[in-house]
Amino acid sequence: MWALLPDSIRRAVAWLVAGAIAVLAVFAAGKRNARQQAALDAAEAYAKTRKAIDNEVAHLGYDPNILRDWLRERGQQ
Repeated sequence: MWALLPDSIRRAVAWLVAGAIAVLAVFAAGKRNARQQAALDAAEAYAKTRKAIDNEVAHLGYDPNILRDWLRERGQQ
């Protein structure tokens, strides 16, 4: 059936298919980029939170009594 179509129609269909493939490729690349950016943002947020937690607790030392009192005070806030 493809061979029975005139050349102009075959060329037009080929261009349409090529255009559709190009659009899908751009769409897929955009989705991949968005996924990577979301993962990077999540990792940066985790690192920021982890650093804040470490800085908050670091000045308390490792005395269980001090840590218990700090947790009690923090729970009452």
